[in-house]
Amino acid sequence: MALSNQSEMSIFLHELELSTGYQFIYPDAVSLILERACIENKTNIFDDLIFYAKFIVKTREVMNRIDQKAEGYEKLAAEIQTSIDHAIKLIRILIESTKQKEEFEKRFFLIETQSFSRFIELLSDLSWIKNWHIDGKPMPYQTKSKIISITGKNEELQIDERHQNIQMIKSPSRIQKSAALALIFMIFFLLLDPPVTVLGWMLSLGISALLAYIIMNIIFLTRTKNSH
Repeated sequence: MALSNQSEMSIFLHELELSTGYQFIYPDAVSLILERACIENKTNIFDDLIFYAKFIVKTREVMNRIDQKAEGYEKLAAEIQTSIDHAIKLIRILIESTKQKEEFEKRFFLIETQSFSRFIELLSDLSWIKNWHIDGKPMPYQTKSKIISITGKNEELQIDERHQNIQMIKSPSRIQKSAALALIFMIFFLLLDPPVTVLGWMLSLGISALLAYIIMNIIFLTRTKNSH
């Protein structure tokens, strides 16, 4: 494929934007994270990341609508903090070997208001990929898998078709040999013990003619297939 992985991820994000109407805030960061997950075969980690991203975004929306003194607020706050820690850990795993690692740390993971706001926006981007996944639409790594599967299936069908063609060619050959053998035996018996009645002669000649007709038709069909 001529496109690089980065280009493939950019195309995927663009298709998601067109389909959902959502515009990614940090498409470069999301594209890099997804690219590394595919290249390093860590798509399971990416799946966990987008799960946490959606959970955090939705939980924050709930917390913003209720009073801080409301029952269960503290529990939600504790759960969301645990999920944030997990999300940061997963992103760090995915970008560990990239040159953008330090940039991510400064941009999203510093203990300051602006950095945290950018991090939440990044999670919002990732949550839209989770929505896409929930809707049953293919992820980039799932699309490749299907293509490989379909290609493999086509190859199997082609092999099976070739096998059937070979069997079809072999089958007439066997029928032809059987008919020829039957005709030889028929002629042999006619010479050794000819029929004594007119009906016997008619029956014997009729069977011989039928066998000869079968042989001639098989020869014709075989030559026609070979010519194609």
